[in-house]
Amino acid sequence: MRARVGHEPKTGLYYELIGERAEGRPPLLFIHGGGATGACWRATPDGRAGWADLLADRGEWCWITDWPGTGRSGNRNGLEIEYDDVVTGYRTLLREVIAEPVVVICHSMGGAVTWKLVEQESDLVAGVVSIAGAYPGNLAPKSEVVADDGNVVEVVFGDTGVRNRVDRRVMNLYEDDYIYKQGIATSTRFPMDLVDKMRAGLVGLPPRMLLQRLGVLEGMPVITEPAGFEGKKVRIVTGGEDPAHTREIEERTIELLRSWGAQAELVWLPDLGIEGNGHFFFFEDNSDELVDIVAEQIDVVGGAGA
Repeated sequence: MRARVGHEPKTGLYYELIGERAEGRPPLLFIHGGGATGACWRATPDGRAGWADLLADRGEWCWITDWPGTGRSGNRNGLEIEYDDVVTGYRTLLREVIAEPVVVICHSMGGAVTWKLVEQESDLVAGVVSIAGAYPGNLAPKSEVVADDGNVVEVVFGDTGVRNRVDRRVMNLYEDDYIYKQGIATSTRFPMDLVDKMRAGLVGLPPRMLLQRLGVLEGMPVITEPAGFEGKKVRIVTGGEDPAHTREIEERTIELLRSWGAQAELVWLPDLGIEGNGHFFFFEDNSDELVDIVAEQIDVVGGAGA
């Protein structure tokens, strides 16, 4: 019997497989967001099966991963990890381990990684379903540095006005301001009595990569050769209570992707009559309902749907 977990040897990227190879369907590659691991796709804070397991039960072959230098990925110093390192890890996984086209399911900071994969490994990305994924670095706003003593930076994020404290000396856990004002924010779907359970599964973010996302350091992936986006099917799925992914922000991302030739569409949950979802909607109380919508988008971008 072959193992269903492993590490990409050049970058240490951890992966695990659930489900079985589905004839005629591309595998699903799950890329988590900042502070998470691949475990975010496996379970909800209230103990229900996560989206990866539910999709595997529907016949999908799922690759769940941890970024290089975080979570269960090994042999890297997380303090040195930047966006480019994470992109390299996924490029190597695609090219040398999976070795066939995938549908990428990405969340949050994993979005910027995904757009770079479309640019650089377009033949191995069949399509993208972004779950409130970050835009390409081409659209990154400037944030305000309000204090910096050489070790600790305090930054007001340009998209939300939320204050972030980043310590360059450690892997950074999300503080309350992020959790309650940006991650959960005005969601009416997040189980507030289970915030501690969610936080128990969060891990430290590489400080350099977090500062790149906040716009303090250069290095959030910018698309410079967009030919790989031509004809690529992309769906961005977003809830209505996510301050970092307002409709305006998401439509700006859609417009940019379309300008590069992508067949990009926004799936705005309130347009479907689904109200109240925030940034972590795969953790929220209606996640079992939302996986049906995600499955539909996988069919579309993966070639099975219209």
